[in-house]
Amino acid sequence: MADDVVALANFMGHLRHHLQGWRQKVLNDFSQLAHDAELQALSTDPVYSRFHLATSEYIFIRLMGRMSVSIGRRLGELYDKIPRIAAQARYQLRQDQVVVKFGGLELDVGLTLGDLSDVDAQHLVEVCRRHIGIDLTAYRGVAIEIRYNFNPNDSARLRKDKELAQLLLDAGYFPLYLVFAENSPRLADAVASLTRSGWTFSIGLPALQFMADVVGFDISSVLDRPEVSAEINDEIQQVMRSIKESYAYGKFSL
Repeated sequence: MADDVVALANFMGHLRHHLQGWRQKVLNDFSQLAHDAELQALSTDPVYSRFHLATSEYIFIRLMGRMSVSIGRRLGELYDKIPRIAAQARYQLRQDQVVVKFGGLELDVGLTLGDLSDVDAQHLVEVCRRHIGIDLTAYRGVAIEIRYNFNPNDSARLRKDKELAQLLLDAGYFPLYLVFAENSPRLADAVASLTRSGWTFSIGLPALQFMADVVGFDISSVLDRPEVSAEINDEIQQVMRSIKESYAYGKFSL
């Protein structure tokens, strides 16, 4: 119970940080100062100016695109970081035992059987058997990479993940890749490429269920709590109102 309280408190802290970050981004990026700077840059650009895109309408499109990317990135950070914190609390591990580096590449969550109590090790083995269908006792532990989704410009990350898979296998770990969003634009290509490199994938609800069983903290169930959902809704509505009340929106709507 104490572990759940710690994980929940950490999660809510990160959640509020990101929600407030979106509001601050609107205040900064949709302001008159930012709009006028963007208009000046487009007006002097040799391509955009000739395509008549030095306009408030196009600026607003650019700003909304950046806002969408920011939301995706911050959601990804939430789903990346919280399992680390929850794993430390659940298994009573130090941060360096969970956030492990291989060849200079940092793993999202590493759980080594030798670091765990007999009861916890058996729990992890059973969860991996039930969800993934593997015998984890044949490995030193499980090495987990977590992504909320894959973005079209993730080529560098894909190269890093391919290299990391081989390092993990050489070190005796089972490489497991969790992807929580099923509608990522490059998901099929990424899965095919990284599977050939040695990763096993769990995607969507099965990935969320696996992580919940491993660390004892279900992000989805927390988000469904009425008080949490109400707080998120209130913050998102404030973000939307801020956009509609912004200088950039006013110029777009003229």
